[in-house]
Amino acid sequence: MVKLHPVILMVSFLVFVAMLAFPAPSALFISSLLLALLYLRDGGAHLSSALVMLRRMRWFLLSILLIFCWLTPGTPVIQWPALSGWLPTHEGISSGLLRVMALVLVIGSVNLLLSSLSRQELLTAIYFLARPLQLIGVKAEKVALRMTLVFDAMAEVQQMVTQYLPEKGHVPRRLDSMGLLASSVLNAVIARAGQAPQEEVVVLSALERPPLWQWCLPILLWGLFTSAG
Repeated sequence: MVKLHPVILMVSFLVFVAMLAFPAPSALFISSLLLALLYLRDGGAHLSSALVMLRRMRWFLLSILLIFCWLTPGTPVIQWPALSGWLPTHEGISSGLLRVMALVLVIGSVNLLLSSLSRQELLTAIYFLARPLQLIGVKAEKVALRMTLVFDAMAEVQQMVTQYLPEKGHVPRRLDSMGLLASSVLNAVIARAGQAPQEEVVVLSALERPPLWQWCLPILLWGLFTSAG
């Protein structure tokens, strides 16, 4: 089996995530099919780690869904004038489900990327892609390290959720409590990603340029999504 270059895997991942930024049913269907085929290719070896990651994010995903359901203007699910301002809307449910499904696919793709690349390969691939930013004064080394810390922080989300829960085993059920929990966890992840240990030494090994023919993969992936949209 041909081994794809780390840069090609990273670019393909970025294309995949970018196409899910404004999710449409056709994009979600194609993304689900592609992701299922990639997981089945390895006999489902990485499926258990994906399920663990999704389980850790379940309350965050639920919070996103509820926020969309109740805060998106539209037609209430029940035509009851006295409670119309307190009911979820059809548009909110539709948008919320699309967003949650897109996030699930992004989490699955992140798990697959982290399972396919070592930390050193991931760091070097990000550095390779960030080098053009040096023309405007951005240090590619710092970009690579920060991005790697973002991926590393995802494994700590469960501990952060536990930390911000009012008490052990307590699950917030009110909409405002769920929103506060989601906001606190998100801020904690961003803060963790920005804390690069000063004593950490990062060694970036030389990385050969990807074979030209492998660039066809992200290009075909982009074409597939755009044609379906």
